[in-house]
Amino acid sequence: MAATISIFDRMAALSRGRWMLLLIGTALIIRCAWCIALSPRQPRFDERHYIAHAINLAEGKGYIDEEGRPAAYWPVGYPTVLATTYAIFGQSPWTGILLQVVLGTATCVLVSLVGVAAFGPSIGRLSALFLAVYPTQVFYSTLYLTEPLFALLFVASVALLLKSTERGTAPIAGGGFAIGLAALVRPVILLLPLALPVWYWRIGLRRNTTLVRTLLVLSCMLIAVSPWLVRNHGVTGRWIISTEGGQNFWMGNYPGAFGGYAYRQEINERLWDGSGYDFSRGYLLGLAAITASPLRAGIRVLQKMSYFFALETDGVLWNLKGLAQPPPMGVTLMLLGAANAAYLFVLSFAVLGLMSTPSKNPLASLFLVVTGYLVLVAAAFVGDPRYHYSLVPLAVIFAAKGLIEDWPVLSKSVKAKDPNARRKLLVWGAIVLVFLVLMVANIGLKALEFKTLGG
Repeated sequence: MAATISIFDRMAALSRGRWMLLLIGTALIIRCAWCIALSPRQPRFDERHYIAHAINLAEGKGYIDEEGRPAAYWPVGYPTVLATTYAIFGQSPWTGILLQVVLGTATCVLVSLVGVAAFGPSIGRLSALFLAVYPTQVFYSTLYLTEPLFALLFVASVALLLKSTERGTAPIAGGGFAIGLAALVRPVILLLPLALPVWYWRIGLRRNTTLVRTLLVLSCMLIAVSPWLVRNHGVTGRWIISTEGGQNFWMGNYPGAFGGYAYRQEINERLWDGSGYDFSRGYLLGLAAITASPLRAGIRVLQKMSYFFALETDGVLWNLKGLAQPPPMGVTLMLLGAANAAYLFVLSFAVLGLMSTPSKNPLASLFLVVTGYLVLVAAAFVGDPRYHYSLVPLAVIFAAKGLIEDWPVLSKSVKAKDPNARRKLLVWGAIVLVFLVLMVANIGLKALEFKTLGG
């Protein structure tokens, strides 16, 4: 253990320049190696829509669908950033991959800054190194999906909100604007400012201060999203960022829904208005289904939570499905094993790190608030393991804290037969067990889904 601590100390003692060189180099090397290994891969599913929108934007055609009409289904944020990258570097497949590599590496740097500010250089730097080599975060480098960009903006908003506890209004405004930009990538975060009063209350702010700060975050978020809201109002007649929300709500709540993205295709017939799909109908239809069978809706909530915390498969399987020739089963299992070993490690020690951190710690309380918010949104709409992707960059901070600070203390106290330490160990084990049950239950849920829906 002394040797391990010495390694952490030496890493913490590096100059800022040398540390950043080590972190960025590690993140880039492992991501580039993965990209080279997956170079024959072709984009699939949602990726094709994002790429098509980005190409149209880069060529000056606007945000249009396959028939040339103004589009509002897919959120505009990621296609816009991808289009900008295309305009600068050209429309090569490597251009989009380069963007994802840069976004993932930038998130590692941001995590280092947040972790060091919260818990010091040993924990902060180790957490960033965890993220640099975290398998699923690496695997997304070759996927044209929103998660890397959303995660970067999400962590940036958290970093700015944390900074606002020290420096006042400018970081608050920046945090609100970052939430708005993140909402243009994934609208799921749009109502997050309404959950911030819980955080402000936990860190001891007064009621008036809480109100002012919440309104400032909301205002700056609206500044970021309002141009697109106005544009979509002109296209659809509704103040929305994208129209997919209604379909997702119906998908996650129709009678017989499993709570994830697999659903009976015929349910879309209920969204057809004679001339096209009216996805806003999904909200009314979903609410009617919940009202008609609240017990079944309650069961679906548990299923959605199971999807949310499910074992990590998307980063591996989305990539492998894009290969013309699938790899040997042993390679697939090895990749899935690496992804989920890392996931379970980070989740377990993050729980310990959170348990050992005072509840009024700004980062700990904010992390719990945003996690609760995202889980509630998933419980209302649909669940998916991709949805916990953006939480991993913050979870690794607490995992690093749990590993190098809290576990040695707990282990020593348990060996000394401290009853409080034993209780803490039992509570920690029980919490981790609950998450494991949700993850394993998802395997059974997926099997039932496959059997019922036929894949």
